[in-house]
Amino acid sequence: MAIRAVFFDFAGTLFSDRALRDVHLAQLRLVADTVGVEPSDDELRAAYRSGMGVAYRAVATRPSYLHRELFGAAFAAMAEAFGGHLDAAQVSDVVDRQYRATIDHAVLRSDSLETLVALRAGGRYVQIVSNIDVEQIDGLVERLQLAPVVDTWTSSEEAGSCKPDPAIYDLALTKAGCAADEVLFVGDSPAHDVDGPRVAGMHTALLVAESRSNAGGSSADHVIGTLGEVLAIVGADR
Repeated sequence: MAIRAVFFDFAGTLFSDRALRDVHLAQLRLVADTVGVEPSDDELRAAYRSGMGVAYRAVATRPSYLHRELFGAAFAAMAEAFGGHLDAAQVSDVVDRQYRATIDHAVLRSDSLETLVALRAGGRYVQIVSNIDVEQIDGLVERLQLAPVVDTWTSSEEAGSCKPDPAIYDLALTKAGCAADEVLFVGDSPAHDVDGPRVAGMHTALLVAESRSNAGGSSADHVIGTLGEVLAIVGADR
């Protein structure tokens, strides 16, 4: 069946979250300063990865969670790893700064706009489907000027469902008015953007922009290194 709609993940797909590492380091340094320690940049990043692991394990079995809660728990666990503590106001402040930094500094991949414009020019419905809070997705769509080049966007907060829980895909399909097998889902997470959409009946494309070796063992229908390759998959002209 022909592809009538293309759904895109956001962070890691339309823009690279790796490109925000240095911007986000300021928030990690703020946590360290608040608890009175002076770790290296590598130690900061390691503590944050560990904190995020703690935070994610706490929500992993839930169908839905706010990412403000997830990031807040990660920063709190990071502080504890350094032998300190963040109170609720301090946690909220760091998350606010993290969200603002992402909105202010995210940069679209070089072929994102061209791909989105070409898809819609070719008559495809285009939607962003992302595990993200409303305040952040709305801010990013506005600053990156994506509203004119996509049909709509769906956040996990709006859906009350985080990928790979099926409800977020169901809402996206309802908005698109398409059957699942008429949709190509494009993203960088094997679990969220391949396994979840595949179970829902969609076609899938795994983006491995930084390294194709990340695709090992993927069950995606397509493995791509650039977003522009989506055009050939759906038969759209540039």
